[in-house]
Amino acid sequence: MKMPNLVALIKPRGNWSITKAFIVVTMLALLVAVACNNDTDPTTEPTGTTTPATAIPAAIDGTESGGIPMLQFPNIADTVERVRPAVVSIVSQSLVQDRFGRVQSSFGSGTGVIFDESGLVLTNNHVIENGVQIIVTQDDGTQVEAEIIGADRLSDLAVLQLPGDGYPSLPLRENGSLRAGDWVIAIGNALALPGGPTVTVGVVSALGRSIEASPGITLYELIQTDTSINPGNSGGPLIDLNGDLIGINTAVLRGSSGVAVEGIGFAINIETAQQVAEQLVELGHVRWAWMGVYLADLIPEVAAEVGLPIREGVIIRDTVLDGPSHQAGMIPGDILVNIAGHDIATISDLTRLLKQEFSAGQSVEVEVYRVTDGVGDRTMLNLELGERPRQ
Repeated sequence: MKMPNLVALIKPRGNWSITKAFIVVTMLALLVAVACNNDTDPTTEPTGTTTPATAIPAAIDGTESGGIPMLQFPNIADTVERVRPAVVSIVSQSLVQDRFGRVQSSFGSGTGVIFDESGLVLTNNHVIENGVQIIVTQDDGTQVEAEIIGADRLSDLAVLQLPGDGYPSLPLRENGSLRAGDWVIAIGNALALPGGPTVTVGVVSALGRSIEASPGITLYELIQTDTSINPGNSGGPLIDLNGDLIGINTAVLRGSSGVAVEGIGFAINIETAQQVAEQLVELGHVRWAWMGVYLADLIPEVAAEVGLPIREGVIIRDTVLDGPSHQAGMIPGDILVNIAGHDIATISDLTRLLKQEFSAGQSVEVEVYRVTDGVGDRTMLNLELGERPRQ
């Protein structure tokens, strides 16, 4: 393209003003730019074809639109249909005395999950506690009487045995990939409503929670979920979108003192469920590690007031005569600060470790802070853990 002589065009002639000359220069520059853009380009369409000004958006197919991923809610119907045959409802009959001493029957309901084709069912201890007759209803409506293989109050878990074998099952397998925000499904006999189990959906709200399930019984390493859990859901499965068992629904937090609470339920994680179930099947009970001590938390403010150089630990108030700690040489007044490389700040820390990390009969090294004749020092002791007495 031949470029115009700009010098000649912008030279003022006659009574043209400088302003008019500037306008002419600007217009010519725009014309040149347009002309250059219209020059033949190897990448442009041949003359006569039409190129759309904007790209056509990708089809709205539920996966993307214009290259942007769209939010998809999971379809859980197939997963529930596959898992439901392994979910059972449980009715437990127990005998209680009224205030006049008369013995009457009391009934409680819950849920269970068949975890082995031989007819082993995992449920909550509080569902079948003190039960004299346990009736289990399968997904197809078949009712059978179950036998209690073993139960454990400290973990709130129990194992039942159904007659026969060849049952549909949902195996206990560890699931280390669970994260807060993952979708989860709860299936259970909520409120004992007729017509089959209730299905609710939510997400994992948090991991590693602890709650006091009953006086003196604290449950650790729980899964917190906003999935609706109601009376009757206890003992039922919490599953992921693949249909894998990730927990056993056990409790829901209710409001108190006028405080409304919604969407806070808890499930026992699959690792704890597997550990407890194996021992209940093998032994009929769980061998929890036991130190044989009476404890109190070390209060940091009190420790500072009396001049202790430590602010965290558990005070040994007393030891059980001939118990593991007594035999290891612990004495009242010792402050336990470390066990097998784990720092101890509170009684909850120690209790969780005894449940999750250690086993009865295991030898561990413990570190205590001991004051003798006004002088404090750290002492290392060898401790062989015993088995917690059964309640």
